Amino acid sequence: MDDARNDSGGRPTIRDVARRAGVSVGTVSNVINRRIAVSDRRRAAVEEAIAALGFVPNRNAQSLRGRAWRVVGLVVHDTKSAYFAAMLDRFETMGGDLGYEVMQVLNRGEPEIELRRMRALIERQVDGLILVPTVAPQPTFDLIADSGVPAVMIDRGLDDPRFDYVTMDNDGAMTELVHALAARGRRDVRFVVRWPELVTTRQRMAALAREGAKAGIVATTLIRDPDDAIFAGQIRDLLAGGQRPDTIVASNSTIAEALLLTLSSLGVKIPDDLSVVAFDEPDWAELTTPPLSVVRHPIDLIAQSAWDILIDRIENGTPPGRRVMHPARVVLRGSVKAL
Repeated sequence: MDDARNDSGGRPTIRDVARRAGVSVGTVSNVINRRIAVSDRRRAAVEEAIAALGFVPNRNAQSLRGRAWRVVGLVVHDTKSAYFAAMLDRFETMGGDLGYEVMQVLNRGEPEIELRRMRALIERQVDGLILVPTVAPQPTFDLIADSGVPAVMIDRGLDDPRFDYVTMDNDGAMTELVHALAARGRRDVRFVVRWPELVTTRQRMAALAREGAKAGIVATTLIRDPDDAIFAGQIRDLLAGGQRPDTIVASNSTIAEALLLTLSSLGVKIPDDLSVVAFDEPDWAELTTPPLSVVRHPIDLIAQSAWDILIDRIENGTPPGRRVMHPARVVLRGSVKAL
């Protein structure tokens, strides 16, 4: 059994066991480490897969399990975004289920803060890292790679092969949204963004321009000023201009909130005067009048995939390089009017 190999010719990994048993990596880890109760059916499936594959748990990981603290560092931009807040909640839950503490820090979207706080996490000997990178993460990436700490990047799929990536299909999400808006007769769309240089934003902007041209939609981007008063002036000028849009798409829930407050102060009626859609789905999306149309992020899938990959890296020493992309879902509600 010690000579067993997986489909790629290497030693069987915890991920191979999970795939064969039809369970998550976390469930396999629970069976091996006997931390959390697992149903008899799932335990039997895992044990059968372990025996069939000849899987041997990583000894370094076993030594980690003897430590009083096992910690995963989690770094996101902020907790104002419904997307990031929900992601934090999912990782907290999954970490607790597997006996990990999740140490949360914010990079505020600033590369310098990102590097400083990543260095602090690594100095505290975290066992793994989950990071939403800033727009210029290279110094942080170099620091993580040099430290040898397993790391998974979420939300932003970059080109550095030293890490794993779990993202949303931004191109597919915007493509679906453009087609849905075109089907409702929308012909002039403004996409409001905060960080146009982010890879996720660039993917959405590119899809909007490409699919908008195909559908006969005028599609342009407005860069939101971080000052709410200045942003309100941007929206006021946009709606007073000669080419007034019939739809505004906010790139996240924070922008959507500021946008709706501004539109209300200007007396703009949604959807009669203007249709509104938000990427992300805040808790209040269905409480507005009318309910807010959204691009629903696959939060649970992203969190579960990222966590499974990280645990695989920690417990089995699996090399990096995996890329997982999950589809989003467009949900049109009353805030989009059919013309």
